Amino acid sequence: MDEGLVALVTAGVGLVGAIAGAAVGGMGATRGARIGAQTAAEATAKQVRDQSLADHEHWLRQERLAACRNLLTAYSEYAIAASNVARVYEGSRPGDAEIGLNMGASVTQFRDAYFQLRLLGPNELRAPALRLGDHVEAHNECLTKWGDAMVRLGVATVELGAAIVMEVEAVAAEEERLRLQFSDLHDTFVEAATQAMTRRPTTQ
Repeated sequence: MDEGLVALVTAGVGLVGAIAGAAVGGMGATRGARIGAQTAAEATAKQVRDQSLADHEHWLRQERLAACRNLLTAYSEYAIAASNVARVYEGSRPGDAEIGLNMGASVTQFRDAYFQLRLLGPNELRAPALRLGDHVEAHNECLTKWGDAMVRLGVATVELGAAIVMEVEAVAAEEERLRLQFSDLHDTFVEAATQAMTRRPTTQ
């Protein structure tokens, strides 16, 4: 084989090797770029998920704080309204339509706040809120019975009057018993709310 042919074959082999090397290098660079892009995309997606979770936890925490405040405010409004009604029945203050309207509004406000808290949680607040809510309902029902007995007493005959007086006294005593239990139920809820709101919130 003459030298010219050898040089041509050598050059051809070198060219094929260069092309093959470039192709392999290009494929490697493309694969590296793809892996880099995928890694960056995954990191971005994780950052978005983490931020979304943090935003949701912050939102949920704020909603739960608002629900606790609403329940405690509604409880205070109910306690004031119920006290005014009881004072009317005891005869220590005159009754008027506004007292009855305030009582009805306070019960509705408490129920709304209670159901909001039950929806939002967290779990450890649902039980003390339920106990407080059930007690408000029982106390409200007792006040209704007291009022009904007072109305019947106002129109009772002499013969029935003594029996209704005894009923009024019994219902009044029950109302006082229920009223005195509110303090412990309120304190238990406040303690549970404080503990729940001072830890990292979770989407329970």
